[in-house]
Amino acid sequence: MKSNGKQHKHSVFYRVTLIIALAFLVIGLAFLGSFRTTGSAFELKAKSESDADTPSVIFRLSDLTEESDGQTQTTKLRVVAVYANVGAAYQSVGQNATLRIDWATSASSSFNASSRRSDMVVENFAAEEGAEDVETEQLFSWGEFASVGEKWTVSDYSYVRLTARTCNLLVNEVAFVGEKLDADGEGTGELCLVPAEVYSATPLVGQTAEEAASAAGALLDRQNYIPSASDYRFNSYSAGERAALATIAEMRLGNAYGEGNIYEGERVYGSLGVDILALGTAIFGMSPFGLRFFPMLAAFGALLVGASFVRQYAGSDKAGMIFAILFALASMTLSFGGLGTPLMIGVFFLLASVNLCHRFYARGMKKAGFTSALPLILSGLSAACAVCVHGAFVIPAIGVALLFAAGMVRQYRARRYYLDKAIAAAETEESAPAQATEEEELSPAKRKVAEVVSEYRYKNAAAIASFAASFVIGALVIALLAILPSYFAYVKLYDNPAAPARNIFSLMWKVFAGGFVGANAGVPQGSAWNIFAVISRTGGEAYASVWGAFVNPVCLLALVFAVGYCIWRIVCLMRSKEWGKTERKITRELAIPLVGALLSAIAAIAAQEAYAFVALVYLFAFALVSDGAAALSEREGRFGKVVRVCLWAAFGLLAAMFVLYFAFATGLPLPASLIARLFG
Repeated sequence: MKSNGKQHKHSVFYRVTLIIALAFLVIGLAFLGSFRTTGSAFELKAKSESDADTPSVIFRLSDLTEESDGQTQTTKLRVVAVYANVGAAYQSVGQNATLRIDWATSASSSFNASSRRSDMVVENFAAEEGAEDVETEQLFSWGEFASVGEKWTVSDYSYVRLTARTCNLLVNEVAFVGEKLDADGEGTGELCLVPAEVYSATPLVGQTAEEAASAAGALLDRQNYIPSASDYRFNSYSAGERAALATIAEMRLGNAYGEGNIYEGERVYGSLGVDILALGTAIFGMSPFGLRFFPMLAAFGALLVGASFVRQYAGSDKAGMIFAILFALASMTLSFGGLGTPLMIGVFFLLASVNLCHRFYARGMKKAGFTSALPLILSGLSAACAVCVHGAFVIPAIGVALLFAAGMVRQYRARRYYLDKAIAAAETEESAPAQATEEEELSPAKRKVAEVVSEYRYKNAAAIASFAASFVIGALVIALLAILPSYFAYVKLYDNPAAPARNIFSLMWKVFAGGFVGANAGVPQGSAWNIFAVISRTGGEAYASVWGAFVNPVCLLALVFAVGYCIWRIVCLMRSKEWGKTERKITRELAIPLVGALLSAIAAIAAQEAYAFVALVYLFAFALVSDGAAALSEREGRFGKVVRVCLWAAFGLLAAMFVLYFAFATGLPLPASLIARLFG
């Protein structure tokens, strides 16, 4: 609704929207997670029937040598902890995987003394629930070997052997943490990384000993910080994120594969979303921040394009600001933005498509040119990108196509209007006394008729071609381009990498269908409509965290308001005696978000990991709430004042709930007893 001429291009509401969006981005980035990354990965083979000995990597540790005042000083170290970061356990349903280290005084001595041995059990995506009643370490998070602390000095036991006990393991990094000793051999309490190098590694077929040791050097290529085995969100990942990381890890390995390996990875979201996540890890490393950077950027973009859409269709900067406030204070959006999966990336592309298509619906095409067709081209490409992020986005994309069709109807009506006007002028000219015009073939009025016919013929053809080509052909091209970087990863997931039988188009179809039938191994498939949608829970003796327990009650209240507003508007329309311009405008304002919410709800029912579509339902409800709240607050008199007071009260309540649930939205650690009482 217009604000009686008080609006201008950069109104105070517009500026507040930008400030809210910037604050949302800053807060989101601040709580994304650690920058600490692992380097290249190394596949540690387990013993097979043809192996005489268990394949292994042997490290040689040394005391700390430092330069001080031109002199070399050596500080003796005692190993107090050993950490490993495992990226994949290549085995089928069964037991979890075990990684083992053994200590020895020399590389030629025996490593088989049980007193100098430690194991670390890591999860297997496809392990049967309850397969092992032992504590397991999460993939892609740092895990600590048990029973190592303060046992061995580096000078006494310099050699450490690393082996995989049950299956081939993809190991990202190994780190040895030591305590500095004083001259009397007593611990100083000061910790540091123990200098280590690869002494030897078991050569694979076709490898020399030197090549094997060089390849195993990937286990030590990020020795620049002491790892943390904390399982809080800042350092660890949710189950869905670990599935995405598994695919990214295989993308990095390329066409390397192991005979008999069982590969797991992202089977629900499409290749474009995984590629964007991989780009984040390429920029910031295989770290929580790197994985979550682009999803948070997408959440920020979704806020901006959503507010832009509401501002356009409601005709009010105030409505756009209200949408931005609801978006920022619904902790759902902050939780999803900080989730390292393609969820918010798909939401952003879908909202961008709706926003751009609505520009065509509201304004039409000024002329048949590239500039006028650009919003339609970008809208079609954005819808195509959404489908390539998650196949089930094809359902809400139907709504974008319906919006485009409605825009075409309006453009045909505009053609009819201007054509009738030109024909009327031509008929008036013909009824006037004829004037001798030998030089002129057509009169100005008749030329105008021809111009209108020609202009709209090209405009209509350009509009249909731009949207249809960018959506349909764009989806095929984007899907083809997006699967190329992850081709070998999907061959490992869906085919036999030793002898691939599927062509690239078959893989594209499998990736698309995953949005409906796929399921990530080890990822809980809870209802997306829960009051608290728990993305990840981490435990501890004193502190624990629940990440992604977003406040659906806020969204449900918005839904109630939206439904009430729609009913009130529909009743008003039914009681209206005439169907004029105002009534048509109200119908459009109701129909667009309602259709979007309905199609998103259908997608949420049909799709796997439907959080993205539940989020869209709420966002379309926010659009209705924003339009209604802005319209009602603009009314004159006591009613408008009451509405404005209620809005301020509602914003205060939302802000209080946001603060109350902030720890859950960002995954901050809380007392474990409190978590147990709240979530069982």
